[in-house]
Amino acid sequence: MTRAMKDSGIVWLGNIPENWELRKWRYILTERNEKNDTLETKEVLSLGYNYGLIPASEKEYSGGNKAREDLTGYKIVRPNDIVMNSMNIVCGSVDISKYTGCVSPVYYAFYTTENEPKYFNYIFKTEQFERSLLGLGNGILIKETEAGKLVSVRLRIPIDKLKPLLLPLPILSEQQKIAEFLNKKCSEIDSVLTKTKESIEEYKLLKNAIITQAVTKGIRPNRKMKDSGIEWIGEIPEEWNIEPLTNRFSFGKGLPITKENLVEKGIPVISYGQIHGKYNPGTSLVEQLFRYVSEEYLNSNPQCLVHKNDLIVADTSEDLDGCGNAAYIDKEMKLFAGYHTVILFAKNKESNKYFSYLLKTDAWRSQIRAGLIEVKLYSVSRKVLKKTNLLIPSQKEQTEIVEYLDKKCSQIDTLIAKKEQLITELETYNKSHIYEYVTGKKEVQ
Repeated sequence: MTRAMKDSGIVWLGNIPENWELRKWRYILTERNEKNDTLETKEVLSLGYNYGLIPASEKEYSGGNKAREDLTGYKIVRPNDIVMNSMNIVCGSVDISKYTGCVSPVYYAFYTTENEPKYFNYIFKTEQFERSLLGLGNGILIKETEAGKLVSVRLRIPIDKLKPLLLPLPILSEQQKIAEFLNKKCSEIDSVLTKTKESIEEYKLLKNAIITQAVTKGIRPNRKMKDSGIEWIGEIPEEWNIEPLTNRFSFGKGLPITKENLVEKGIPVISYGQIHGKYNPGTSLVEQLFRYVSEEYLNSNPQCLVHKNDLIVADTSEDLDGCGNAAYIDKEMKLFAGYHTVILFAKNKESNKYFSYLLKTDAWRSQIRAGLIEVKLYSVSRKVLKKTNLLIPSQKEQTEIVEYLDKKCSQIDTLIAKKEQLITELETYNKSHIYEYVTGKKEVQ
């Protein structure tokens, strides 16, 4: 039997069941304004759209804000409170607390004694609700991914703008029924997502192992090996040599620009942000790597142009894993190295793609990591790079290794892409599923 529906009069909500109410936020959820001035708790909680609300001690630190030592100004949060980061509500930084703890003053906490908080937590996680808040905030403009996800927000929503908002209000038993149903369904989907993401990580580890084996030991079977005399590499094929990186490359520096110098159209440029980005394969150029600068730089900074067989290395990294990330120039075109980059100009006319694979390995990067000191970022300077060595197979064998790795990596990348597509489809389905039930367009049977 189809349930009777009515127009809510609210764009993001659309039609809702006829027997549901609309009520202002302030009459459903009460703000918790308990200060931690007596240090009732020292359990600092952290909230992120991608990991939820967890103890800060369990969060992997990646250069973000750290908790203050003085927690007396923090807010207390209790189990079943709905916690929101006022700066990131529109990208999903909302979660139900499982803990008694304290949060930064920038967070909001709400509780209810007459309604089911989990039901409203699901409402606040829908993209339709998130996007409805965009006109309420003050701050830096948001970013949107190619998949349409709002991320990296610094758009503060004042609490006084939230409290007058109208929210759908089924009776308590139906709120509980919806929340229980979604808990079960989302848990099932989350289980599949977790396994799929773990599988992707396993494929990435396999890919790294294949690359490392090929560029440090070769792909020819039953060959004689020799001790390289270098700790990071161990034995290498007898015919291979070890040379300083400076034998094969000279050094340059990217354009002295900032993001503000980028334009919509012009000469392509690759800066450190794109080198560290997910779209950089490290061994070839792809369209997603390109940003653009004015043609005037052709006259003022021609020394920053790169050519086929060169490499562009990011000169800073937020973590050790990214130290050594590079983009390989596999075709001739007008292209600049951008801000925060070191250019490795090829001294020969032959392909250096083998070296682009070598630079991706932890074995080679151990030379860089050993001498780095972290301040806020790791600095991969020309001085650091000049101290590194390269493994040198013959040009013929370099070609063999590259052809082998291109094929193997392409096969693995195809498998990873299929699993990433599955993740996107599952996440889209999950969000659609949640929206339809919390707005009553589908009824829990």
